[in-house]
Amino acid sequence: MSRLFIVMLTVISLSGCVSLNSLSLTQIPSDRSNLISASAYDWVFLGLTSQNYFVEEAINKLKIQCQGGKLTGILTKHQTTAYLLVFKREVIASGYCQNS
Repeated sequence: MSRLFIVMLTVISLSGCVSLNSLSLTQIPSDRSNLISASAYDWVFLGLTSQNYFVEEAINKLKIQCQGGKLTGILTKHQTTAYLLVFKREVIASGYCQNS
């Protein structure tokens, strides 16, 4: 009986619930040949935080992939995955790099 309880507790604690918090999209260009994407995340205990540094990290990763070009058609998603008492906050950004 205790082995079954441990297995069930492990499965419950490792499963997560994902929620999409926000979504934004800029105008999509006609030339969609160079799609790039980047993401960043942080872990939060009990949903308490005062930092959003991971958002800047995702933006910088996207800019690095399009150096010397223009980012257009940017899609950003902010989602949260809950694992019992711990939350994973994630920003996923994609866009098209238009070379000048």
